[in-house]
Amino acid sequence: MIHVMLPVQYLRQPGRRLAEPEKRLALAVLQTVLYDCRGTGQRGANGRAPVRNRQAYDRAMSYVASRDRTWPYSFENLCETVGVDAGSLRERLARGRVSSA
Repeated sequence: MIHVMLPVQYLRQPGRRLAEPEKRLALAVLQTVLYDCRGTGQRGANGRAPVRNRQAYDRAMSYVASRDRTWPYSFENLCETVGVDAGSLRERLARGRVSSA
C-alpha cells in the first residue's frame, strides 16, 4: 500500500503549535483549573458565582497563586507553554472574571 503525505501534513505551521501533545496536555490542565476556579454560572448578590466544590476551588486557587517554576506543570510554566500571561489570568481568576468556553 502506498501512503501519500502532503507537505501540509508534515510541515509545522506557526499557528498549529497547540496541536502538539504537550501543549494539549497543558491546555487540559489549565482548563481543569479554570473549571475548579469558576462557580456555577449563576451570580449571587455580590456579583460572584457560588463555588461548586470548596475543596477543589481552594486547591485550584492555591495552585494559581503559586509562582513556583520548579515543577514542569506549575501554573506559571503551563501558562508560558500555551502563550497565556499568567499574571493577567491570575488576576482575572481572583476577581471571578473568567468565563468558561
